[in-house]
Amino acid sequence: MRYTTDYEEHRTLADGTRLVLRMVRPTDKAALADGLARLSERTRYQRFMAPKNSFTDAELAFLTEVDGEDHLAIVAGHERPGAEPGGIGVGRVVRLEDDPETAELGIVVADAWQHRGIGRLLLERVVAAAAERGIRRIRAQVMADNSQVLGLLKDYLADSQRHTDHGVLTLEFPIPEQNPDDAVDALLNLIRAVAQGVAITPDLISELAAHPVDSVVSLVSRLTRAVNQPLLSESDSARERDS
Repeated sequence: MRYTTDYEEHRTLADGTRLVLRMVRPTDKAALADGLARLSERTRYQRFMAPKNSFTDAELAFLTEVDGEDHLAIVAGHERPGAEPGGIGVGRVVRLEDDPETAELGIVVADAWQHRGIGRLLLERVVAAAAERGIRRIRAQVMADNSQVLGLLKDYLADSQRHTDHGVLTLEFPIPEQNPDDAVDALLNLIRAVAQGVAITPDLISELAAHPVDSVVSLVSRLTRAVNQPLLSESDSARERDS
């Protein structure tokens, strides 16, 4: 996978500002709490659809202690010489328990950093990370008058299903086929895993045949998740035959 726990990416905005993107960590609790406090009341309301002044300890644990498979988040920070990157945005997807091929989307960018392409960058990254994990659809709940987020999602609106309830618009759209380069990267990662001793078993092949996938990235993702048992050494194999 490209978006593993050690994923880190450095980008430069058009104005020369340096960004670093990485997966969220349990140690980010204080940064997330501080980031919420620095959001405007309007941004907080649009993100959480209710007044939100602080996170509880349980909420901070949920937001930062993620498994990276069913729940992942990518944070964007401002790189500054001689200082820790300052948090400026978070993109998140959470797989639905009752529909494992669909994930709920959340994006928030600090007010001072909006309209600079950071939201779109986070959106692209979390959607690509979701695709690597076999997620095929994204669901987003947006205030119906939130033109900024609707503009961010405009490339997906044509293929979306949508309904509005009490001013909240729910969108669901398929994840587009990923860049072929991503598929190549994922396939190379799988080849490396096999070379290091993972096993592709007949049971795995049968399971994959029973559940077709829609892209090379999705196929490789499922293979990579499944082939995590090391091959038996010769001595282990001999003991297994003798048992």
